Amino acid sequence: MQRRLLFALALFAPLSALATVVLSLSMEELTAKSPLVVRGTVHRVDTQWDEGHHGIWTTSEIVVREVLKGTPRTTVLVKQPGGTVGTFSQRVSGVATFTPGEDVVLFLEPAVDVPDAFVPYSMSAAKVSLVQKGGQTVALRDLSGLSFAVPGQKGVIRPVDERETLGVADAFLDRVRLAVKKGGAR
Repeated sequence: MQRRLLFALALFAPLSALATVVLSLSMEELTAKSPLVVRGTVHRVDTQWDEGHHGIWTTSEIVVREVLKGTPRTTVLVKQPGGTVGTFSQRVSGVATFTPGEDVVLFLEPAVDVPDAFVPYSMSAAKVSLVQKGGQTVALRDLSGLSFAVPGQKGVIRPVDERETLGVADAFLDRVRLAVKKGGAR
């Protein structure tokens, strides 16, 4: 995924100066392509320098409530570039942000550089927050800092940079469960 993302960034960077470009995928496609899909609660968020003190990385620990697809587990570590350490900050457009206590659904793939850690399959588009709104729980995606490349359409980019409501949480979760069932994966 990281190699695909870097290729997409290099290919489309001149067209979208301040956004990270990812493929535009339906929720069903995102579910099919992600080896691990979980619902959980953000337990802890830690930010630190890499070994060479060149970059900042944020690791979020998610306590898993339900594995929708993939190998059963009780926690998931999500590693992403950027964050703040002391007075130094490094920002990466399109990175999912996590807050302790947040209820989330994540579409993940293994991190290539850290055993037992994962990265969101499609940056912040692979994180859905389940939040209270108007007396019900709804599914929301924060797509700030993202633009979507449209598969099969060379050079077409659709900027999003918005919050997207995906409907009532129970219906959203049922949609993901159905996509997993149709894909035959668990």
